[in-house]
This record gives sequence, structure tokens and C-alpha cells, in this order.
Amino acid sequence: MGFTVMKIYSISNLIGVSNYNVGINQIEIDPKEVQINKLVELIEVIQNHYKDTLLQFFNDQYILNSEHILRACYFVQKAFSTKTNISNKKNLELLLYLAAKRQIKLSLECFGVNDNNLQDKRISFCIISQKDNIQQVNIEINSYLQSQDVSLNLENLSIDKFNIVRKYFEFSENQILTVLKAYEYKSDILDINSIKLERLYEVLNDLICEKMTLLSLEKRKSI
Repeated sequence: MGFTVMKIYSISNLIGVSNYNVGINQIEIDPKEVQINKLVELIEVIQNHYKDTLLQFFNDQYILNSEHILRACYFVQKAFSTKTNISNKKNLELLLYLAAKRQIKLSLECFGVNDNNLQDKRISFCIISQKDNIQQVNIEINSYLQSQDVSLNLENLSIDKFNIVRKYFEFSENQILTVLKAYEYKSDILDINSIKLERLYEVLNDLICEKMTLLSLEKRKSI
């Protein structure tokens, strides 16, 4: 099966949210053995077996990095804690916050696992749990799918990824420039090529978080 390369985070001391753990991982699957319906089955199996545990597989095309996922996890936990969740299912709520959209159909189209992900043989997923069981859940996932962990590529920086994510979220030059100035960017003209990728990623993370915040303020359940 290979060794575990999953990233595990312990989140604590957040106002209004109980402590929780997050696991972010990518696995190599055999597309002949794993179909989307099997992933849906596995989500139900894990969430029925482990109380207070969420599992969601996702298409990472529009995921900027792990910070993008961790912030979505926070808003999911907060939404269910304050009963302002949009969906009655936590794993669907996670997709809504990853996409920063209220419509589950649109979120699934862009962030749900698709046939291309299966053919690429690499699938990303996230586990949220209030228990110390992330490793055990990961073992069960690999056992169920006959898959193995692979090295995470979510932290790879590239201008192509920046542009893909920026285009998906429809961030304008003015929005990017406004946030950059908070980081002491002096020019009134946006020159992407003169800015370090690390800084550009920070800007996008801030803007994505702002979209998640706005989504969290919409309190009516729709799903």
C-alpha cells in the first residue's frame, strides 16, 4: 500500500467551533476498479461507521492549495455549529465552500470527482473529524478502493494554476490589486510578472476566503 503521505492538521482554539482534525490526501486508483458510484458508497460507509466524521472526494482542478481546503473546512464546521448550514449533508457543504457557491449543482460540476479524475488515476479527498481517527479512516479508504497514497501535489506553485483558479472565481485585476496593496504593493498597475508566486497565492487565498465568508452569511437552507 505504500507509506502515508497525507497531511493531518489539528485545529483548535477557534471561537464558536469545537476542536477538529483535518486530513488531506491524494491516492492512486485503478479506474477499472473504481467508479464514481463506488466513491459515493464509500462516503456513506465511512460516515455511518465513524460518528462526527466527514469524507469528501473532489476534483482539485480549481483548488489553489491546502489552505483553500482548510478554510473551507473551517466554514463547514462553523456552519453546522451555528446551524447556518446550506446543505443538510456535511460532505456536500464542503463542496459548496470549496466552490464558494450556494448551488450544489454548480459546485459538483466543478469540484465533484469526474471521469477525467478517474482516468488520471489520482483522486484527492478530505477528512474532517472531531476524533483522532484520520489515519484509521485513511487506511479504510485505501482498503476499500484497493488504492495507495501518493505524494501530494496541491502545494505546487505555478502561474498556470494561479490563472486557472483566478478565472474560475472571476477575480478582477482591481480585486487583486486592492489585496496586493494591503501587502505593501506600491504600483497602481497590476504587473503579474513582477510579483512572486507565493504572494499571488496569498492574494487568491484571501479573496477566496472573502467569498466563503460572504457565502456563510447567507443563512437560509436550500438543500
